[in-house]
Amino acid sequence: MAATLKPFQETVCTGIVARLDNVRELYARLSQADPDRLQEARRNDAALVLQAPTGAGKTLVAVEAMRRVSAKELVLWFWFAPFTGLVEQSRRVIAAQAPELSLFDLVSDRQPDAVRGGGVFVVTWASLAARSAESRRARQTGDAGLAIDTLIAQAREQGLRIGCVVDEAHHGFQRAAQARAFFTDVLQPDYALLMTATPRDADMAAFERATGYNVGEPADWASVSRADAVDAGLLKRGVRIVRFIARDGDTAQLVDFEHLALRECAAMHRRIQGELRAQGVALTPLMLVQVPDGRAAQEEARRHLVEELGFDAAAVRVHTADEPDPDLLSLADDPTVEVLVFKMAVALGFDAPRAFTLAALRGARDVDFGVQVIGRIVRRHSLLQSRTALPPLLDNGYVFLANSESQAGLLQAGEQINTLTTQAPELGTQTVVTVVGDASRLQVVRSGEPLSLLVADGRISIVDTSGSDATRQDLDSDAQATSALSQSPFASLAGATQALLQMAGGEATMDTAADSLLSAFALAGESSYRYPRRADAPASLRGEKLPPVPADFEAGIAAHVNFSAEVLNERTRRRVQVQRIEGGLFDGQDGVAEDGQDIWATMSPEAVAERAEQIRLRLPDANDRELYARLLERFVAAVEESGADVPDDEEARMQQLDLVLVRRPSLLRDAYRSMRRDHVQDIDVPLPAELHSDLRLRPANRALYGVFPPGMNGDELAIAEQLDSSPLVRWWHRNTPQRGLGLYRWDDGAGFYPDFVVCIEGRPGSGIALLEPKGEHLWGKDSEVDKSAAVHPEHGRVFMVGRKRGERAFVFLRELGGKLQSDGAFSIDRLRFG
Repeated sequence: MAATLKPFQETVCTGIVARLDNVRELYARLSQADPDRLQEARRNDAALVLQAPTGAGKTLVAVEAMRRVSAKELVLWFWFAPFTGLVEQSRRVIAAQAPELSLFDLVSDRQPDAVRGGGVFVVTWASLAARSAESRRARQTGDAGLAIDTLIAQAREQGLRIGCVVDEAHHGFQRAAQARAFFTDVLQPDYALLMTATPRDADMAAFERATGYNVGEPADWASVSRADAVDAGLLKRGVRIVRFIARDGDTAQLVDFEHLALRECAAMHRRIQGELRAQGVALTPLMLVQVPDGRAAQEEARRHLVEELGFDAAAVRVHTADEPDPDLLSLADDPTVEVLVFKMAVALGFDAPRAFTLAALRGARDVDFGVQVIGRIVRRHSLLQSRTALPPLLDNGYVFLANSESQAGLLQAGEQINTLTTQAPELGTQTVVTVVGDASRLQVVRSGEPLSLLVADGRISIVDTSGSDATRQDLDSDAQATSALSQSPFASLAGATQALLQMAGGEATMDTAADSLLSAFALAGESSYRYPRRADAPASLRGEKLPPVPADFEAGIAAHVNFSAEVLNERTRRRVQVQRIEGGLFDGQDGVAEDGQDIWATMSPEAVAERAEQIRLRLPDANDRELYARLLERFVAAVEESGADVPDDEEARMQQLDLVLVRRPSLLRDAYRSMRRDHVQDIDVPLPAELHSDLRLRPANRALYGVFPPGMNGDELAIAEQLDSSPLVRWWHRNTPQRGLGLYRWDDGAGFYPDFVVCIEGRPGSGIALLEPKGEHLWGKDSEVDKSAAVHPEHGRVFMVGRKRGERAFVFLRELGGKLQSDGAFSIDRLRFG
């Protein structure tokens, strides 16, 4: 039985039919014109876009428009479903809504007599425009019938128009060269209705480039607003997004967000189940679980749902096909199925009116992902459509995001869907038929363009379409054309040309460049320069050295690990607190969940193991395999000595050790320091008697070698200039990495070579201070922050200085809150202390 269109659907459908009527009248005016003119008109005006949210009745509107157009002339339609599984669903809708339209079978009905009266082939692009056997059979004449290419050509000769409806037009055929070629070279539709739930201008622009068919601007399209579909009871009133935020970035990498999203989604599913029973609605809600591609992810989700969350195994189904097919659709409709697990790749196009909740596990972040997620849960089931006042719990869909960053795609999708308004398409056509001599000419007039320029047979005409009636001015002479164009928007063409000509002036010479090059060669040929060390400076400095690691290095680290009772308590602490945030998709508001409380989440064993490995690999010179074996031995022994039970399963032991290493990230580094600190040696670092350079260096009054050494960055040079101009400085030296004064007791084996060694007047002891400029981009880096605590046994702590980008003044830096922060203005005088 045909459905009655809702008022908003009727508005859109009537507009589509009126627009196609205009196109039909255009074709009638061109019936005696050159076939090329008809093809031009077809490409300019045949295509029309219908955009509407999923569930708002796009299919119903399109079928009714087909029915009404076919009542006025014979049309052979091709309805392109995005996937094989939707072919039968589309056929059922067409049969119910437009029973007078013949439904053709691609295998048995490829005969001219069969299609003589018009009708519909419901197909996929793959069945007609791919390298598949099915497509090859349909494109060849044989016992089953004519090749579809021949059938289309003969139908045109018999006077039929060719129409097509492309469901989910943004998906599929634009990416396949065979489909594009079939559309433009074989189908060449006289009417093309492109339906999409993804309102993106870029998709339609890609369609225009691929096919040559113009679709106009979004203002010209037919569209349906979400609000109208909600008021009509077709869609739920809203979609709630639930995401989970860890308290800090480190914890975020360890939380098992997939299982957390499944747990929270299952809890909401059961609440909805209870509310439906309370309302007396005999409906089993469906929980959707969208997983990444790969059988392992699907099976893990199924296992967790059954074993951990208590769903009956028979009620959890996993769909593994590469595209939606009848099995997926039957699963979505089967009331014995409570949970449907499916891949990201098949999110498109299938209906699941029982669905209220969806857990998106590590989903994509783009808008297409958001639109498809919304589309799966936004429909109202037919049992609820007639109810005027639903409880909020039943009038919303719920999306639980394992990846909170996916929210961006959802919010953008919500914004795009909210921008749609119910509107009929722009009436009229963009093609103006003019007559020059005895031949018809076509001029395309795009929306919003008041003037169009027409050139034909050496003559120029300007067509003004800004009023209700188009007017035309024929320009018979060059003088007339020049005058008219200068007073029209086309005058800018001449201006642009002149601008390009003016850019092509001037002639470059190489004289100056050649002179500079010769000068550079001359400088390069000069001999090496030598700069002796100051007489009042020492011949060596006191530094530190770390000898090679011993043979039992890994065992030594393990022996130094402090597996105290407090540390061992961390081995079973698998839960962390995260914040549950819930917001409305279409209202632009995010808020904290109703209870406003943090919730508990478990850590992912895989993520913990990966983090523990990263911690171990930070230790220099250690063999990770050997180190892990030694650590596990020590860990098990420490657990036994504490009187606690040791897991029988080795995997469980390893997971507990990993958890301890992650919960106490400094544990290994402290052990390394403890062991290596005893190995550090104090050494004399000789200062060369002179500095050699191939280039003449800039003189410096107080530098160790009387010059500013090369290779300093901007901050280092600025500090060197301040040191060189200060009367408090006896001498200063740019320390050499790896060969100069190094510090090793400060960290876990990485050498630290401060940039400057400065001898200061009035500083106690040796008078030497160590100074390290640090760029602002490094102030938050852990290894650089740790260096601020470095202390030389004779010269004291290293002074850290820096300046913010764009500023001239330097400040002293100290560690505060895990970052380097200002500790007062930099001055040479302060180097005398500390």
